[in-house]
Amino acid sequence: MRFVKATIIPLLFFILLSTTTNTQAQTTYEDKPGFFTPVIESLYLQGGIFEDTQLIGPAVGYRFNNQYDISLHAELLFSKLKYRSINNPTLSILNLGVTAGQTNRWTKSLLLRNELSIYHSLNLNLENHQGLTDPALTSILGVSSLYKSFRISDDITFMPNVGVLAGLGDYQPPVSSGNLRQGFDGFVAGPQLGLDTKFSLGTSFSITLKPLYRLRYNFKYEQSGGTLTLNVIFNL
Repeated sequence: MRFVKATIIPLLFFILLSTTTNTQAQTTYEDKPGFFTPVIESLYLQGGIFEDTQLIGPAVGYRFNNQYDISLHAELLFSKLKYRSINNPTLSILNLGVTAGQTNRWTKSLLLRNELSIYHSLNLNLENHQGLTDPALTSILGVSSLYKSFRISDDITFMPNVGVLAGLGDYQPPVSSGNLRQGFDGFVAGPQLGLDTKFSLGTSFSITLKPLYRLRYNFKYEQSGGTLTLNVIFNL
């Protein structure tokens, strides 16, 4: 109940940004209905004498029209620790995420992107995990970003963007070097910076290279941390 009540803040944050913008809009990279696939939404591999960990997370999204889209992300974490005696703890976790997106165009080259992401994890296997806290994640994150597009050529568009984020999470991290996507505990907020580049490869297909830096301040623990990610999105 505490977490449900706390989610009101980012929900209002997202709704306010969504309803106060121009209604002449389109999705960020394409304006026709179709699928898009973030290629490396989650990917982490760790092997050695102390730990074997694999984190993979396929994702797929769909544009309903020239304004709204939704994406689904299924993240799988497999990890085995090798340094805790014979009974080495092994875990497998399924982390499910849904992201609702809205894109509003203010001018020909200036647009606002709003996203709301909700994640929840399920423990599939916690073999020999006695005495260790069971991992758990439920979080919600709202992001609003302003994009400015520069057409470099007929096939290349540069889209630098700057935004703000705010979210709430209830997170008990796994005993592993792999970290679940959108895994944070407490209330977080901060800026983000992206340098997206879109490559058009025909009338109905494009690839977007999406480097992104986020700086999050956690008000519960009074600390901040930055993350740099790189994703590749196929727009169909």
